[in-house]
Amino acid sequence: MAPLGYAVDFPKLTCASWGKPQGRNDKLTASRVKPGDPAYIEFRLRAALSVPSGHLYVVFGRLDPNGKTVTRQYIGLFPDLGPVGLYAGAVMPISAQLEPDFNDCTFPASAAYRVSLTEDEYQRLLGKVRATLANPPKWRMFGFNCNNFAASMGTVAGLREPANRNLPSFSYIYEYIKVNGDG
Repeated sequence: MAPLGYAVDFPKLTCASWGKPQGRNDKLTASRVKPGDPAYIEFRLRAALSVPSGHLYVVFGRLDPNGKTVTRQYIGLFPDLGPVGLYAGAVMPISAQLEPDFNDCTFPASAAYRVSLTEDEYQRLLGKVRATLANPPKWRMFGFNCNNFAASMGTVAGLREPANRNLPSFSYIYEYIKVNGDG
């Protein structure tokens, strides 16, 4: 059990299977954390060997009264079949993994953007995660990739996608931060 009596909401979305039950605490590029908010959503960019643009995924969980993370859960949309799935996804929708992989749990993020959530927003996020796990979306290179998936999770906090939805992840995260007023 995590400090303050919080347990993770989705154990399979932690890094425990990769030997890191508490996940990684990465340096933030931008943040909007309001004192007293009990939860957060964080958008992280990491390098991905099979995807030259990088990979954007979401980390979420509880905050303590000082705004420090208490729990970390990871979710992202990454095409199955590695490079084959990546390129096939340019032509047709591909099944995808949602759970964190070794890279999400081990390698440092090259950019991270945290936004705190009210209890109501956090409950909406949990509902969105639950629905996504029950009915996983397909990955499409143009239309619904890791960037669009992450941004769809951010709607619970009123966050918006950049006008250009097809930017590579290494550019998308900075545009996402900027369009939401935190750049």
